[in-house]
Amino acid sequence: MLIYFLLLCCCFLISCDNNETTTVSNTTTKTVLRLHHANNFTIEKEGELTILSIKTAWKNAQDQFQYVLYPKGSKAPKHYPKALKIPVPVERIICTSTVDVAFLAFLDATDKIVALSNGTYVYNKKVQDRLAQGAIADIGGSNTIDYETALTTNADVALVYSIGDQEAYQKFNEMGVPAILLSDFMEETPLGRAEWAVFVACLLGKEVEAQAKCAQIAEKYQALKKKAASYTNQPTVLTGAVYKGTWYVAGGKSLMASFIRDAGGHYLWAEDESLSGVPLDFEAVYAKGVNADRWINTSNWTNKETLGASEPKYQAFKAFQEGQLYNYYKRVTENGGVDIFESAIVNPHLVLKDFVHLLHDEKLSSDSLYYYVQL
Repeated sequence: MLIYFLLLCCCFLISCDNNETTTVSNTTTKTVLRLHHANNFTIEKEGELTILSIKTAWKNAQDQFQYVLYPKGSKAPKHYPKALKIPVPVERIICTSTVDVAFLAFLDATDKIVALSNGTYVYNKKVQDRLAQGAIADIGGSNTIDYETALTTNADVALVYSIGDQEAYQKFNEMGVPAILLSDFMEETPLGRAEWAVFVACLLGKEVEAQAKCAQIAEKYQALKKKAASYTNQPTVLTGAVYKGTWYVAGGKSLMASFIRDAGGHYLWAEDESLSGVPLDFEAVYAKGVNADRWINTSNWTNKETLGASEPKYQAFKAFQEGQLYNYYKRVTENGGVDIFESAIVNPHLVLKDFVHLLHDEKLSSDSLYYYVQL
């Protein structure tokens, strides 16, 4: 315990040394907390205030989102007229995504969750149990949120996502529940996305702890990346599968492309500029990917035989013939909750470890992979 405390103190001192201080007025200074990997938000300290600013909430977003956190029991500041003011630390949180659960689990704060949408698909056992016991209100799915039930939980804030549709954001605010956008999906690196844990931690007064834990994760990730760089062979990698007539491959700027690159692989669509999935026809993927060494993220397929039966042309792929097929279904609940869509956001080193194994190990054991499984 003492060692962990000293580590937190050291990380805090290091972060303070890297912070930038500017003068706001003759009596007030503002300190910018230095983030090491995230580029899509900023954290500023002004006296007892914490100012959180999101740079780009979603692709091509024009709206600006800023949150001013002030000590609970004190008066809300008046000199940030366009910002949403929130007294902290918060105690009761509505989550609208299992990713929110991952951030709070990372911060040992799942006990703060009072309502959750998409709860059917949550992987975290502690949260599953609290949902079953009624300690967490089930408020439906992303597009069918039960706002009336959510309101009965007396939540302090709601964590929401948006790709342009601000319905949930606006509805929660209209109800008197401050809605906070999480735009971690706009980050271009796995470590950048993980560092949004510090953004969430500010609501709880746990930013020092979050900075320390993120630094530990980054150290593990960079060590694996360095190891992968020592391999001379770079297997080529194909992603995705046909879904409703279209083959979606990961964009060249996506987190999946980052993992492949950092694990010492050559992603076939690395030159693409997209952050999300790229829709292609079968022939285009076949021409480029038929000789790929590895084939990962095979849609919802978990069995080689059924994959091949679903589309006989799949059987011509080199990766299919050599059994180099992998999907992220090792950690799945009975209800279909997939842990890689939850905890992986704060455990990018575990995803990278899987990729290093499946790209470079000649023989995989049953314990080699954490999120992935070989078809």
